[in-house]
Amino acid sequence: MPVEDNGSEETATAAHEPKRTRPPGRPRDARRDEAILKATLALLQERGYQGLTIDGVASSAGVGRPTIYRRWSSKPSLVVAALVHSTRLALPELEGSSLRDDLVAVQRHQVELMSSAESRRITAGLVADLANDPELAQTYGSEYLAPRRETVWDVLRRGVERGELRPDTDLAFVYDLLVGPLFMRAVVWGQPLDDDAAEATADVVLAAFGTEHRSDRAPRQRASARRTT
Repeated sequence: MPVEDNGSEETATAAHEPKRTRPPGRPRDARRDEAILKATLALLQERGYQGLTIDGVASSAGVGRPTIYRRWSSKPSLVVAALVHSTRLALPELEGSSLRDDLVAVQRHQVELMSSAESRRITAGLVADLANDPELAQTYGSEYLAPRRETVWDVLRRGVERGELRPDTDLAFVYDLLVGPLFMRAVVWGQPLDDDAAEATADVVLAAFGTEHRSDRAPRQRASARRTT
């Protein structure tokens, strides 16, 4: 008696294919992510880091606490994500006519941010919590600080290409030299930044690493070398 073929080849193939299963729960809604991050930034500006709560963010974004905690495990991780998401805090793209023009524009942006009361409250509180969470601190550094630093490095590299900055300049040190004085004065000491802080910090960098007066320094260096030999 012949055996009836019920599509055995297709059945065998299907039997060996891995089953496609959807992850449990509903798919993540990107619109909720956007609402949560926007609410976080708004509350940070209004209340500062210490005044921000998960309950407050949930209420403002129109979601429940579990919705937030499914995405971010803690208040600091939520704040870091919001800062990374913020376009207001991002440095502008610069293509000025000179290195000084670009550096002054960068520094004016930094001065504006660090001079605001909400920025000082956010930074001081967040840094304290990051000290107790090395993994989150690494995320903050790689996803928020590093891209901002890279923007400034691009400015410095263009200065090197145009012959305005010494090619052996330590870009990481220059970035710290630009940001450090502003951070110390505004965030650590809580003092207002001078109106010419952007120009002053840019000019310090150019005086130390610029090529404009390099020929004036070279004879003194060579004379000093002769005296020591």
